[in-house]
Amino acid sequence: MAITMVSFPALVFLVVASFVCTSTQAQQSSCDNSFSFFEEGIAGNVTRCRRLRTLGAELGWSYRNTTPNVTVNIVFSAVPSGAGGWVAWGLNPGSKPQMVGTRALIAFRRANGTLAMNTYNLTRDTMLGCKLQPSPIEVQVWNMQANYSEETGAITMSATLGLDPSTYNISKLKHVWQVGSSVVDQVPQKHRMRLKNFDSFEVIDLTTGRGFRDTGLMKQRVAHGVLSVFGWGILLPIGVIIKRYSRNISKYQKAWFMLHVSFQISGYTVGVTAWAIGLALMSNSRHFNTFKGHRTIGIIIFCLATLQIMALWLKPKKTNEGGKITTDRRRKYWSIYHHLVGYTLITLSIVNIFKGFAILRPPPVWKWIYVGLLATLSCVAFGLEVAIWVNRSPNEKGTSK
Repeated sequence: MAITMVSFPALVFLVVASFVCTSTQAQQSSCDNSFSFFEEGIAGNVTRCRRLRTLGAELGWSYRNTTPNVTVNIVFSAVPSGAGGWVAWGLNPGSKPQMVGTRALIAFRRANGTLAMNTYNLTRDTMLGCKLQPSPIEVQVWNMQANYSEETGAITMSATLGLDPSTYNISKLKHVWQVGSSVVDQVPQKHRMRLKNFDSFEVIDLTTGRGFRDTGLMKQRVAHGVLSVFGWGILLPIGVIIKRYSRNISKYQKAWFMLHVSFQISGYTVGVTAWAIGLALMSNSRHFNTFKGHRTIGIIIFCLATLQIMALWLKPKKTNEGGKITTDRRRKYWSIYHHLVGYTLITLSIVNIFKGFAILRPPPVWKWIYVGLLATLSCVAFGLEVAIWVNRSPNEKGTSK
């Protein structure tokens, strides 16, 4: 029954998570004054507009099927991640949208307040730390213009592109965008290593305005986060509370113990599932070494939790000798080990869950819901602790008399 009761909240969490995942799709809209480049009066003749998925970026465009190339007018706007930062937008002629191989337009403010805008070819050397210098690209680019908004801090780039249809299919155009925090000696510096920076890419259909990307990756991330919170961060603490405070209930001791074991095994099962999804995410990620702290703590949590489960089969037994219950001396040391590892496991789980919130950055309400659940469990534990001490005090006084 305990496992059945646990599975229903898990289903609720997964349903909510899938809603959160689907609600993060980019917004498509007709072009109006809600787009910053229209407010600045530099939209040109774009006919379609789109709010991109990450970094608060906006894109506007129009196109004409000319010969030999397709003519595309683009307007891109974003706020740099620092006062002296840069913004970038580009196209990748390769098989998938990614930074390496992108032909980019990058704009930034110089120290004197004027704007610079150039074409760049982003190679693997750039990713390895080589200086990013302006370079010619095979895409025809003219009418380049950059503007800066003192009010919003946004930099807007506009340009006309001539795209070879054999290389750039406007119905499956692989585009990438990015923002950075600093420029040193006219060289844009590396962007921040956050998930929203890594997720700034998609395949866009300029004819319909729709954007596409691998939703399986997003669903995996959400599943990893939800299952981690539910398994490590909710079920395990509840199981500990049940065990600690049911010892003072004389009736149904075996039932309380089985409830404790059910919560712990369920928490372990859900948590290990989340851990396995995390391993899959790492193996499929180009940014494997970015979130080292979260990954390392996750491995430690899995090892400690597995030790706890294995320790159940090594627990010294109580024996009945002539009607007298005796306890193996080793049971005392086993209990110390079990409590120490258990509380360490829960502490690390909560710390890592908040690290996960910082990485995934879901809507703030989900973080506060978990904070509320932790506060509720803490209040329950504190209330039961006080009740134990209140009930213990009269017994101790009676003994002393």
